Amino acid sequence: MASLPPAEPETRLDKIVRICFPMRLQLLAARTAFAALVLAVLIAAGAIAGVRLGYFAFAPTGHALMIPATLLGLVALLAALVWFRQAFVRNAGEGKRMGMIALLGSLVFLYPPLSYAWAGLTSPPIHDASSNPDDAPHFVALLKERPPGRDQAGFDGQRLIRFRGEEMTVAYALHEYYGVTQPRAKLMPGSPDPVKTLFWRCFETVKALGWTIVDYSEAEGRIEATARSFWFGEISDIVVRARAAGAIGARPDIRAASRTVEYDHGANLSLLEAFMKRI
Repeated sequence: MASLPPAEPETRLDKIVRICFPMRLQLLAARTAFAALVLAVLIAAGAIAGVRLGYFAFAPTGHALMIPATLLGLVALLAALVWFRQAFVRNAGEGKRMGMIALLGSLVFLYPPLSYAWAGLTSPPIHDASSNPDDAPHFVALLKERPPGRDQAGFDGQRLIRFRGEEMTVAYALHEYYGVTQPRAKLMPGSPDPVKTLFWRCFETVKALGWTIVDYSEAEGRIEATARSFWFGEISDIVVRARAAGAIGARPDIRAASRTVEYDHGANLSLLEAFMKRI
């Protein structure tokens, strides 16, 4: 059996490449991750500042700017993971400061846009929600603040949408998939005026949630308020109604509608849920 020829001795150049290439890859990954994260943060900050200062609207400009910012955040995370693997395998610390900042920073940065995208995939494609879609409260004072032609006819629970692969009405989607539409009548046998008692409970609940009260009428059992989203300050208009439910009871109904966007990614449903849990 013929013997194999002896292996050629490793040259100095081969040794340098074997040692330095992983180090260069690790350092390059750390620098790429850090640069991508910085650029993503700058684009996102510009989008937020532009919307907050009124230079452009969230839809479509602010939303469009968040797409490349999110993609850069994903690039930063992937590059940071490459850096982490190289550092772990080689037990070496090249680029550790940039790599750790990029790894942790990209995770923090990506949470808001990815959770927003997930909410968009799992929430009905609406911008207007009510705990009583069959007889939703109407805006009065806030109606003039809303853009012309937007919801002027009131809540449209019969509008057809496509949700979870099926065509259905907005009212059906809210009834079928969200507990906020369940009747929440309060029995108050000890109260001389259950509606008035519930009205002021609703009033205090709205204040406790940090919403800005715009108008209210005890006689009508109506409270109107606004809430702003955390990052872009998008306004949701809210109306709460307290009305009688039998001889010794009262029922709260609430409606929340985005002022500008056509698809709120579940934001107004979250406002309804927060109110109903608290009340």
